[in-house]
Amino acid sequence: MNSARKGSWSARATWGLPAATAAVCGVLALPTAAAADDGLSITGAEAAQVELDASGGRPHRMHGPLRVVLVNSGATAVAPVPAVYLDAQGDDDDGTCTAKGAAGASAAGGPLTVPARGAAAAAFDITVPEECAGREGTLVLTARGAPPAVAVTPATMRFTLVKGQEEEPGYTAGLLTAAALAAVTTLLMLVPAEGFGQPRPDWWKSPMDGIDSPWSVKDSWLTNITALGAVLGTVLTTTGFLDDWLPGVSLGRFLGMNLLYAGLILFAPIVYSASCHWGWPERRNAAGATVRAFVPVARGWGLVTAALATLFGVYGQLATIVVLTIAADATQPTKWSLYLLLGIAAAFVALYSLRFVRGALADPPVAAPHAVPTSRSGTL
Repeated sequence: MNSARKGSWSARATWGLPAATAAVCGVLALPTAAAADDGLSITGAEAAQVELDASGGRPHRMHGPLRVVLVNSGATAVAPVPAVYLDAQGDDDDGTCTAKGAAGASAAGGPLTVPARGAAAAAFDITVPEECAGREGTLVLTARGAPPAVAVTPATMRFTLVKGQEEEPGYTAGLLTAAALAAVTTLLMLVPAEGFGQPRPDWWKSPMDGIDSPWSVKDSWLTNITALGAVLGTVLTTTGFLDDWLPGVSLGRFLGMNLLYAGLILFAPIVYSASCHWGWPERRNAAGATVRAFVPVARGWGLVTAALATLFGVYGQLATIVVLTIAADATQPTKWSLYLLLGIAAAFVALYSLRFVRGALADPPVAAPHAVPTSRSGTL
């Protein structure tokens, strides 16, 4: 009897020990299984844009918000700790944006806590050097506050740095500057003083019978240059050249402003032609005989208005290049060299316009008997 009991106990012990061991191991494995499910994640798009603005009180620094939604799948509330790492750009990277401490991140509005098995909206303020606009980077969130036995997986998110709207080049300032310069140059054309020709008192209604209508682009170096400026702006925008020179700046507005100024230049001949009337004025041919021909004759106000539109377009294109140079990622000597060249170009445009328009508005010379009068031909 005792032998049978001993055999039965031995059998139970033989089978019971592995079962107990498996049960203990299963209990010990529960935290590990839970830990595998625990983690901090970011929902939303795989990449986001961070619009950078000037960082108040911190020169040469910019900052912008990165808004995300955090999900905590763990059983314990955690406080995410942000860190930012910007990508290097090839072998020429000087480390300004990738050096330790160059870029930083902090939770906007103070410390943030994500509840257990819950979610929370968060905004992180990204701070970088101003020359880092256009770079890509990664936001890394580590969970602080989780039990030491639970390993919480960090969350990551990719982003791109772009300049905010208020950090775009001053296109409005350039437009106003171009308008002011065009108005001042036009007024100088009409000042009743000697210099490049004296405008006649009734210049606004005086016939411009020496200037052909309609204008032709091939007859004016000024019109050719402005047309070339429009083409150049389009090519620079579409080829991506300015993307490297102006990192993080949208070039859509640059292309739009450039087309606007080109349109003003193309509109100028229409203004001049609108002031024309068609008639049969008397003219002398090469032999000195008086003849009549059916030709258009414009008025002085048409010439001046067309000159104003042309100057507005030319100065606008130059001013657009200036504001882009201000925002460009270039050295100061390079920028000042461009400013000087653009200033010289604007001065020559003004000089050419003053000489031509004031000469056209002046009284024509009195022709000697049997002399063939010279014709004032040309365009703006």
